[in-house]
Parts: sequence; structure tokens; C-alpha cells
Amino acid sequence: MREKRTGGMGQTAAILIFVLALGGAAFYFWGSREKAAISREMTANAGTDTQGAYVRVETVASDKTVRGSIAQNMSIEAVSRVQMMPRVTGRLEKLHAKTGDSVKRGQLIATLEHDQQNALIGSTEAQLASARADAERARAEMGNAKTNLDRYERLVKEGFSTQQQYDSVATAYASAKASHNAALAKERQAAADLGRVKSAQQDYIVYSPLDGTVLSDYSLTPGVMISPSSPLVDIADLRKLKASLRIPEAKIFAVKPGMDVILKFDAIPDEEFMGKVTRIEPYVDPSTRTSAVEIELDNEAIGNRLRPGMFGQASIVEREYKNSILIPGNALQSGDGGSFVFVEKDGTANIRPVTPGLRQGDYVQITDGLTSGDRVIVFGGANLNNGDRVTIQ
Repeated sequence: MREKRTGGMGQTAAILIFVLALGGAAFYFWGSREKAAISREMTANAGTDTQGAYVRVETVASDKTVRGSIAQNMSIEAVSRVQMMPRVTGRLEKLHAKTGDSVKRGQLIATLEHDQQNALIGSTEAQLASARADAERARAEMGNAKTNLDRYERLVKEGFSTQQQYDSVATAYASAKASHNAALAKERQAAADLGRVKSAQQDYIVYSPLDGTVLSDYSLTPGVMISPSSPLVDIADLRKLKASLRIPEAKIFAVKPGMDVILKFDAIPDEEFMGKVTRIEPYVDPSTRTSAVEIELDNEAIGNRLRPGMFGQASIVEREYKNSILIPGNALQSGDGGSFVFVEKDGTANIRPVTPGLRQGDYVQITDGLTSGDRVIVFGGANLNNGDRVTIQ
């Protein structure tokens, strides 16, 4: 019985080994066929794939303006601007202009209390009137004395009066004349005093020194005490604005009065405004090795759209090229033979040697090698070779 069981187990193991071997052979056979099929399919696809690398192109045109500029950050201010301050200390009676108001030269801006000055003016005017009356009376007395003197002069000549009488009349005339002169002097003094107190009164009344706009009234209210160091209003003429740039020493001789300046502002990023160089500082600051250049722009001509204090960038135009071709800077490549780009034509990438010029932001000027209508590959050209097939996205 033991021998029969051992022989049956060996027979079963042999059958199991045979089945496993047969399955492995079948797996290997079918795997090889699958690999061969995949290989044949890849080969067939490789022979028929004409799609090429995906690229983006940009059609260029010679219609751009390129400028070589000296650029600096800046902020603009009004050419004419003044903080109005009184010359005396006093209590604010009334502010006649508020923030945003347009004012004219000579227009009343603020009034400080000046009752005492008014009273003093009245007193001085009375003194002047009295002095004028005294001068008029003295003038009349002098006139009478002169008439009497002339009469006695004729009487002496005709023998009807003595020299002693004539001398007495002449003395009276001289005294009357002296009194008249003294009265005139008092009148002039009274008039001068009146002018002085009226001038002092004007220190309490503030007028605008220019045509402009009130930028700030400092939120002042009537009754507040004002001193000579306290600003009343800030007035600026917004029609003309200016900016000051610091130009490096190496560039200062390239800048001339009258040169165009392009201004761009953070608040209006999509617009450009034109200004002019108006003044160049005649010396170089030894601590910074720069010189100040002042530029002005006509704000009135653009509808007074700009405001003092706006921040932006000013570019002094050194040179300008119109009808230029610009391409994105990442489209320009370089090699042993110099600079080149890829130009797409009929689905093929073709190397085109070019000569780059000025850079303007993210773009570069091409001075030679491209013509209007060329389709420059601007994306996807980093790994291309001349003649490669491409597909335009």
C-alpha cells in the first residue's frame, strides 16, 4: 500500500510540471508576437509621421518706431507752485478758497482778523485830514502875507512907505511861508503814516500771487490762530509741469536742451506723454557723479490730465528709428555664426541670419535679415534644426 501511494504522487507532480512548462511556452510565444506587432506599428507610424514640432509664429512688419533712450524714474511737480503764509500772527476770519478751486492772480484767498488795524487806519486818516487842513490854512496865510509884501514893495518904490514898514511885512511873509512848509511836512508825515498802517493791514489779507488751482486748504476753519509759519493754502499752476532727473556723468553730454522726453506714469500705464529738456545743471555732483536735468511738459495741451506728485519713468530720446522691425527677444538665438531666427515657410523651419539692433522692453530691433511678411517662430524653436517640419499652434 505505501509503495502504490508514493508512485501516484510522483505521477501527479510530473503532470503538474508538464502543465506549467506548457503555459510558460505559450506566454512567451504570445508575448513575442505582441512585441513584434507593437514594433511593426511604431515603425509604420514613424514612417508616416509628418506633423513636426509645435511652434508659434509671428508675422513681422516694418511699421514700428524704436528709440534709444536714457530712462530714469521721476515724479512731476508744477512749474509754478507756492504755499501761502501770512506775514503776521492772527486769528483766521475767513478762508475764501477751498481745495480744488481755481483762482486768479490777485484774488482774495484768506482774511485774518484785523479790527485794531482798521481802527488805527481810521485814526491815521483823521490825522492826515487835520494836517491837510492846517497846511491849507498855512497856505492861505502865506498867500495873504505875499500879497501884503507885494503891496508894500510898490509903496516903498512910490515913496508912500518906509523901509522899516516893508521889512516888517517881509518878516511876516517869511514866517507865514515857514509855517506853510511846516504844515506841508506834517501832512506828508501823516500821509506816510497812513500808508504804513494800511500796508500793515494788508498783512492780514492774503491774495493769490498766480493763476492756479488750490491743491490744499489744510482743513483750516475760521477762528484758528495762524502764524507766519502756518500755511494757509497750497496753490499750483497745473498748466505747466516739470520733473528733475539725475543723469550719469557718462551720458550728460548726450543730453541737449530741447530734446524730446517720453513720460509714462504708473497711474496711466498704457499712455505716453511728451516733454522737453529745458535745463541742464552746469556741474556734476561729486558724490553721485550725476547732473540734474529738468524737463517740462504742457499739461494744458492734454486736458490737464496729469497731477503734481504722480510717479513714473522719463526717457530722454537719444535717437529714433521709424519703420523698424521688432521681434520678441526670446525668438532671437545666437551661435558660432552670429545671431539668427527661425522663419516658418510651408511647414518648415528655416534658419535666417539677422542683425539685431536696439532693445525696447521685451522686443529687439532687427536691422537686417528680415522683411515684412516673414513668419518668425517666436515659441518652440529652441531645439529646432534647419529644415525641420513644424506645426503651427
